[in-house]
Amino acid sequence: MDVLEWLQAHWIHIVYVVAAVLAALIVSKVLEGALRRSLVKRVSKPVIDNIARLTRYVILILAVIIALTSAGVDLTSALVAGGIIGIVIGFAAQASVSNLISGILLIFERPFKIGDFIHVGDVVGAVADIGVLSTTIVTWEGVKVRIPSSELFNSSFRNYSASIVRLVRVNVQIPYSASIRKAVDAILSKLKGQWYVLEEPEPTAFAKEFANDGVVLEVRAWTPGSTWFTLYSNIARLVKEALDEAGIEIPFPQRVVWFASPLKTCRDAEGGALRDQ
Repeated sequence: MDVLEWLQAHWIHIVYVVAAVLAALIVSKVLEGALRRSLVKRVSKPVIDNIARLTRYVILILAVIIALTSAGVDLTSALVAGGIIGIVIGFAAQASVSNLISGILLIFERPFKIGDFIHVGDVVGAVADIGVLSTTIVTWEGVKVRIPSSELFNSSFRNYSASIVRLVRVNVQIPYSASIRKAVDAILSKLKGQWYVLEEPEPTAFAKEFANDGVVLEVRAWTPGSTWFTLYSNIARLVKEALDEAGIEIPFPQRVVWFASPLKTCRDAEGGALRDQ
């Protein structure tokens, strides 16, 4: 049987395969567009391109397999061989496959986005890039840290940017001789005058404990998540300025030495001086 005869005998199968491939191309295009619209604000463009390309290839391969099987082509041997090869490759690239699956799940779960400040293990910084296999974080010191997706997916982390409002607190001591009410009023007045400190919940300050050198006050203030670092970096200065304006000094560490008999000690000292003469 020559090629022409074979084409005449199997033209319906060929048309079926071509139609299946064309349908798969149309479906993949539609799905790619939906993926790009849903992921455009979540991950970077290179990651979106890789996901779209992978989706297109998977759909085309499945379409060809289904079409050939429906056309009567026996793919059992090819599937068995491909399955064995896939198992070998899977064992060899187990970590990469785990990162790939975890990365896809993280992208759709969307626990953080580019620009968020997160805390993973001992790494704290801003998310610079979200990939399928890993996520890049820039720490406070400007160091880029690459964290595998499987590690992110299987560990707990904190997203500081996801909170609408955040609390900042600081402790300060005032002397025992100072008025607690005066100190609290001065601190609260200072905090309420800052544009990034929320009125609700309102800032608070209260006596927390008695220390060796004075009374410890705990100061709390709330701020929007976007201005958390502004308050965090200024709250100590604001408290110090408020106490200075109120005439209240922050006490230095002090030690009081008591003598059992001051008079006897002085006489012993004078007698020792006379004996030395």
